[in-house]
Amino acid sequence: MKRQTALALAAVFSLSVAGTALAAPANPFVDVPAKHWAYDSVNKLAQAGVISGYGDGTYKGDKTLTRYEIAVIVGKAMANSGKMDAETKKNLDALKAEFSAELNNLGVRVDNLEKNASKVKFTGEVRERYDYQEDVDNTSTTRLRLNMTAQIADEVTFHGRYQSASGWGTGATTSLTQAYIAGKVAGLDYSFGRQPIWLGQGLIADTSGNCDGLLLTGGKDVTVTAGAFKSTATAYVGGDVDLNFYAANVGAKLGDNLNLSVSYLKDKDSVAYKTTSAGLNYTGIKNITVSGEFGQNDSDVAKVFDGEKAKAWMGKIQYAAAKKDQVGSLGVWAGYRNADPGFDVGELTTLDSARQDASFGNLDNVKGLEFGVEYTVFKNGVFTVQYNDLELKEAAAGVDKDKKNFFAHLVYSF
Repeated sequence: MKRQTALALAAVFSLSVAGTALAAPANPFVDVPAKHWAYDSVNKLAQAGVISGYGDGTYKGDKTLTRYEIAVIVGKAMANSGKMDAETKKNLDALKAEFSAELNNLGVRVDNLEKNASKVKFTGEVRERYDYQEDVDNTSTTRLRLNMTAQIADEVTFHGRYQSASGWGTGATTSLTQAYIAGKVAGLDYSFGRQPIWLGQGLIADTSGNCDGLLLTGGKDVTVTAGAFKSTATAYVGGDVDLNFYAANVGAKLGDNLNLSVSYLKDKDSVAYKTTSAGLNYTGIKNITVSGEFGQNDSDVAKVFDGEKAKAWMGKIQYAAAKKDQVGSLGVWAGYRNADPGFDVGELTTLDSARQDASFGNLDNVKGLEFGVEYTVFKNGVFTVQYNDLELKEAAAGVDKDKKNFFAHLVYSF
């Protein structure tokens, strides 16, 4: 393989630049004398811009090239491919295949390789997790997410995700949680299909999938998103039910460090959701992020539970963050949440804590603090521990309000 690559590279060095009339230039490299057997070829390649030597004016012909240096030469040779004969182009194609990864890192598109390669790029993550809450059956779970992306047309990208989750030692349940296309039309960004929904700072909705619909977004410093989707309210009182939703979000960038948001979420008949919220995100202090949001739900279900609008608010301060490609990086945070009964019975706001009560979601009939830390233990492996000092806001006689819990999980990506 190395011999074939070397021969192919030699062929590219000859190019068909040799067939182009070039004036004899001054010696471009101090270590290639005029009587050297490769003098003419090296000069022609230098004139064509294929090679440039080193910063000290030398060519260093006896030095072993790194793959990166060869890729640079191949990339420059590709720009001169119009001057090559068929045999030289064939050899250049072999080099493009051999050094495709390095060329990609250099930002060089290898078009004829892309035509023959799979259009789908796969990535994924595995999460091993333990949840604990006193007087509740505690759980240990494994979750696999397999992500797919593919460029299917100019400015149109497909995104997909299969997810499989199960308790330790039990059979897994697999589902297609994302399958949507994203792109631009008439100056607007769009996403269509089964997709994640995130509104504002996450108080109203932060679900990662299983929402089928269309969202349109426009604007720069002030962005406006509007759309409709269908999703299952998983903790809806009386059992699961499919709801048709309308959603809107306005995000305003005020300077480099402050972002404000106003959000709206409503199901078709305002049965479980007729919710508005306002929030902010501030990053003006080094390594510190402060976020918060307030909302209220004026739906029929909210009124049944609370007699009027169900309100909720949350705040969070975070120091740094664990970066999966930087071993030893970490993030630490503290937050507070407070939600009336009926605010989010369908669990469109998941947060990340053990389920508080069989009748409610994670931002519903609950108040209290959370504390968390995340740490990159190995490249692409992040360990997280979070403790939630929570209690129910309202409880029937004899029901324990204490809902303290914690979870720990390791997520590794590939």
